Amino acid sequence: MSSATKTKTPSVSTVKTSKHLIADLSHYLGKYWKDTIYTWAFVFGEVILEILIAFFLQNLVRAIENSDPSSLYLWSGIMAGMAIGAAFCGIMAGFFAASAASGLGHNLREAMYRKIQDYSFENFDKFQASSLVTRTTTDVTNVQFSYMMSIRIVIRAPFMMLFALVMSFVTSWRISLIFLAVIPVLLFLLIVIANQAHSYFVRIFDTYDELNEAVEEDVDGIRVVKSFDRKNYHVGKFNRISDYIYENYVKVERLLSFNSPIMQTAVYGCILLVAVLASQEIVKNRGAEGALDTAALSTLFTYVMMILMSLMMVSMVYVMLTISRNSSERILEVLNEKPTIVTPEGAVTEVKNGAVDFDHVSFHYQGGPDVLHDVTLHFHSGETIGITGPTGSSKSTFVSLIARLYDPSQGTVKVDGIDVRKYDLKVLRDKVAVVLQKNTLFTGTIRDNLRWGKEDATDEEIWKACDLAQASEFLKTFPKGLDTPIEEGGTNVSGGQKQRLCIARALLKDPKILILDDSTSACDTHTDSLIREGLRSNRPDVTKFIIAQRVQSIKDCETILVFDEDGNIVANGNHDQLMETCPVYRDLYNSQVGGGDFDAN
Repeated sequence: MSSATKTKTPSVSTVKTSKHLIADLSHYLGKYWKDTIYTWAFVFGEVILEILIAFFLQNLVRAIENSDPSSLYLWSGIMAGMAIGAAFCGIMAGFFAASAASGLGHNLREAMYRKIQDYSFENFDKFQASSLVTRTTTDVTNVQFSYMMSIRIVIRAPFMMLFALVMSFVTSWRISLIFLAVIPVLLFLLIVIANQAHSYFVRIFDTYDELNEAVEEDVDGIRVVKSFDRKNYHVGKFNRISDYIYENYVKVERLLSFNSPIMQTAVYGCILLVAVLASQEIVKNRGAEGALDTAALSTLFTYVMMILMSLMMVSMVYVMLTISRNSSERILEVLNEKPTIVTPEGAVTEVKNGAVDFDHVSFHYQGGPDVLHDVTLHFHSGETIGITGPTGSSKSTFVSLIARLYDPSQGTVKVDGIDVRKYDLKVLRDKVAVVLQKNTLFTGTIRDNLRWGKEDATDEEIWKACDLAQASEFLKTFPKGLDTPIEEGGTNVSGGQKQRLCIARALLKDPKILILDDSTSACDTHTDSLIREGLRSNRPDVTKFIIAQRVQSIKDCETILVFDEDGNIVANGNHDQLMETCPVYRDLYNSQVGGGDFDAN
């Protein structure tokens, strides 16, 4: 069974959040509270005017029955003026409701995006990228639309129903008792239907995450998909998820389709009862003072429609709120998530050197076993450390602790003798530059991308960094040079070119510690050698951590760490020492260079 067919059980925090949705979301209205209040004021005026129009309708009918032109013109003018006023109030209510809802959507998207920027890697482990995209787009749109409708109808419908009930009782309290019998039953049925629909919407919106993930994965890996001719597999996967969404939408729409017949039954039933009972009362009490007449009956029919249409509006809003309830919960999950890594109070704002200490450091991902085990190591400032080991041996995790992308589960990681948790995050990450194997270039020019390392970098500084990263040679072949546009994801440059640009970007930060996480894997061995030589001769004071599968990339490092598949450091030393004492390293070296001891440089 596809994971799309499984219903996720709301967590305790989600249930708690759902009880406070309105209060929590209202914090993000900001200055748009004013527009919300204006909406309510104009809706209130619209309702009052429409109720008065219905009430004065009986005077107009009586003027017609009595052939009284002066009264006819008077009440026609009054009612026309009220109709114009009601229309104006309706237009203004719509204007301010749209402004308030759009403002709420804007503030929610901005707040979510800012919050996501503060997330640590541990926070990102809880949310899929596709889920975050859905929450900042589809879910916010649902909440925005529901808010726009609800601030008009939630005020309009109850007031309309209340005033219509009061005026109907003023007109004929005996006939109006019908409404008191019908309204509670109708509300109960509509609420039951909406509550049943909520569980389907939970499944649907959770499955949207999987749908977006399937599309994102297919588009990102389209070259691999086509090279392996896996189109049918991905189309089938997409269709299964899409079919599941379709099936649940059909079920929920079938459920919600009961709203209309229930409302129509109530409306026509009330009209029929009012017509029968009112007709009997008119015939029975004809001519009596204060008795119900045909003019008052026409007003009662208007009140029937007002009351029951108000209930219809309430049911529509309730359905919309049911849809947006799940979206609201998902939005608040993002907004209420606490970043696990933050800058402490009184943070250290200077990194003087690149000395690194691991003091009895262990680490595990949330809910999992330790992947690093009691690591104690010291690295001098300016030292070059090579790291190798099989895939999945926690090499990247090890260096991520230095930049505080994760915090250790136990023990302490120090830079310049100070616990990394005491540093200002921006200061620390400016001085600990990380270049990943699968690094990213962003839409813009090459110059724009490189200036991520230093916003005000001059062209001279940029070219110097590019020289060290061995990027200048190919950049000079581009007609536009540094102004060459980069397409989304850097798809218009090769893997090796992308890696060298990312290294140059990191060097522009003028770091004290440089981490190259298999970031020359797409470069040929000669270019790799030139990059290492450039760093060695031009940045001798920078502590360099080089993760590589190629032994030749780390052979000349002063210290080499060898990881096993369980995340243990089984050996450390220089190349010669490891060749003598570490069978794992020796076998890896011999398998790559064929047993010959040659220097690729």
